[in-house]
Formats: sequence, structure tokens, C-alpha cells
Amino acid sequence: MTPKFTLKNIKKSFGHKHVLQGVNLEVFTGESMVIIGGSGTGKSVLLKCLLGLIQVDSGSIKMDGKDILEESLTQHEERLQDIGVVFQGSALFDSLKVWENVAFRLIHAQHMDRKQAKQIALQKLSAVGLSESVAELSPAEISGGMQRRVALARAIATQPHILFFDEPTSGLDPIFSSVINDLIRRSVQDLGATAITITHDMNSARHIGDRIAMLYDGKIVWCGPAHEIDNCDNPYVQQFIHGLPTGPIQLETDIRHVA
Repeated sequence: MTPKFTLKNIKKSFGHKHVLQGVNLEVFTGESMVIIGGSGTGKSVLLKCLLGLIQVDSGSIKMDGKDILEESLTQHEERLQDIGVVFQGSALFDSLKVWENVAFRLIHAQHMDRKQAKQIALQKLSAVGLSESVAELSPAEISGGMQRRVALARAIATQPHILFFDEPTSGLDPIFSSVINDLIRRSVQDLGATAITITHDMNSARHIGDRIAMLYDGKIVWCGPAHEIDNCDNPYVQQFIHGLPTGPIQLETDIRHVA
């Protein structure tokens, strides 16, 4: 079976900072892959490389066996039509109503009639547990947890077969985080989508992921089934998931010891 995504030796630097130093990873069709790692390890950079927002320095990214780094602008735009993204912090448009945020791609990319687009938006909001009354509000009038639900409704509005989630539970309390995790899992299953989530939240990783990959020092240091992560013998994984202060993971710090 040809993987949905095949990443081979992906490298990306910004000046003297080498962020991705040879990432190798396969993600299969219909799979929910979670990429974990600490802050500054390159998770968001990797996701942006997959979206084509950042150009890699070297390596290859194949989708369904085709190298997306060699695609034309038209092919790139067509590929993005089948991708839904939940950005970190939701990234809703403040000037639009909730339903208009959800329907944004339907109206502006698919040129759908606003009345029809609104009906789809209401259906997607209902799917994530939000009522029609919320649809008429602005993002500033709803809570952070509700904004994250709106962002998810927007991501699934076009029925995409690929979903990307960038720190979907960041800044949420444990209860709202669990709600979002459940919604993500259900949305992925309902769409039969391939999903890639980046997070440092292990509760999310265990709940959302079929498989989990750990990114450290610009490389994937472990990848395996989600249910095996707690018992794996990889020292990087064990230090990360247990929050241990000592181990192979070196912490960047600005603290200076004063005698």
C-alpha cells in the first residue's frame, strides 16, 4: 500500500539554526498520526512544510506517491482543496460571524451560494455541539473552547480527506481538552480522513493517535502504535512523557549560575 505521506530526509534551517535535520516518516491512508515533541523542536515547521507554507531545503515529501515539492501552482492549489486545518489558537476571522468563519472556504474558494453555505455551516457547528444561536455571534463573544470547536467545524466544512491539527488543545482546561479530543477523533473517523496532529499534550496524543512519532533534535527518534508508547524502551520518549528533568533530552536554558 502506498502511504498517504512519505517524508524522506527532510531538512530545514533558518540561518544557523538547523530545525529539521533529516525527518523520515510514513503516514498511511485513514491513519491518525500524532507528532509529539517539546517546544522549539520543529513540529510546527514540519506541518508548514507539509502544507507548502515553508519550502524545505532538501529531501522529499510525497503524497500518494507523488512528490509535492515538484508540483505546479495549480496542482498545489488543487491539493489544498482536500485539506482541512485547525491552526494553533483557532485563527478565526474577528470581523466575521461564527457561521461565516465556518463557511469561509465554501463561499470564497468553492463560490457556493451564501444561503447554501450557511446551511452547511450550521450542520457542521451542530456536529461539534454548537447551536444556531452561536452561529450569529462573533468569535470575541464566545469562549476559547468554543472557538476551537468553530475552528474544527471550519476544517471539516468541505469534507476533506486530510486533516492537520496544530496544538488543538493548547491553552484549554482538561475538560475542554477532552471534548476537543473526542470531537477530533470522531471527525476523523466520520470523514475516513488521514490526520496529522502536532502536540506536546500526551493525553491528546494517546486519545487522538493511532500511531505516535516523537520529534527531537530535528529527527524522528521513535514511532509506533499509540498503545505502546508508555511501555517503549526509548529513553527520549520516556523522559518526555514522564516529564523527567534528567535524560538524553537537553534543555535549552538561559539560566546562568552565579557563584
